[in-house]
Amino acid sequence: MRQRELAAHLQRAEGVSVGSYIAASPEIARASGAATRRIGGVICLGAAKIDSEFLNRALGFGTIAAPDPRLLDRIERHYASIGRRARLAIAMQCVSSATLRLLERRGYVAEVRHPDHYELIYVYDRTRPPAIPHVDDLAIERVTPQLAPLYSRVGYESFRERGPEFRTIIEVLVRTRRRRVRAYLGRIAGAPAATGMLTDIGIVGALGNGSVLPRFRGRGIQVAMIAHRINEGWKRGYRIFFGETGNPASAHNMEELGWRKLYDEVDWERPTA
Repeated sequence: MRQRELAAHLQRAEGVSVGSYIAASPEIARASGAATRRIGGVICLGAAKIDSEFLNRALGFGTIAAPDPRLLDRIERHYASIGRRARLAIAMQCVSSATLRLLERRGYVAEVRHPDHYELIYVYDRTRPPAIPHVDDLAIERVTPQLAPLYSRVGYESFRERGPEFRTIIEVLVRTRRRRVRAYLGRIAGAPAATGMLTDIGIVGALGNGSVLPRFRGRGIQVAMIAHRINEGWKRGYRIFFGETGNPASAHNMEELGWRKLYDEVDWERPTA
């Protein structure tokens, strides 16, 4: 599979995964002002009522869809209609030079210096799943709907900067199992310690919501949780896995298992006057 085609699959998986947060339930969709649309194949994430650039950006320009000025016009009009500026998440190493030239001609600038606009996108596409490393006293269990409140609380304690609303979203996703989400809880000697989700998206198994409580870090738990989810997806027939991070430690953990970085995903936007 060519790099650009593979990137298209990963950006599609990311779009579906992030889009599920915006519309996890009818109530959340109304509260977020859910306005995600597919335009010419490009996934235009939209949450009109949430001031989050991560939830208001377009995925797939130059990968899912060929770069075209008229397509860019349509994307810009969509975001203007929901009161947002167009922001495009570009798979830098996988798009053509024509894609970047078009953006530059239209006045777009790559925002590579701010961590909120820069994600490392990894793929696992090796010929066999990784071995699951042994971690003393670690047990990994599939989360049932009844465990959704506990699971979301553990994830929230690891990443409080995401806000309490995100905790509610994760609880709804896990409880209802929307988007074919499978959640896993890692326990150390019975104590909740780590979280991780695996979502079925087309030919891709998308990993997300990986967290380890601070007091349990440094034991290799995250590596084991990642390997466990790949093995679970492998049983279901998946051979391509998506993962993203902006954290160098998480990137190291993925690379330790055989993941490879496919591209840097950088947001492009017109600077404000």
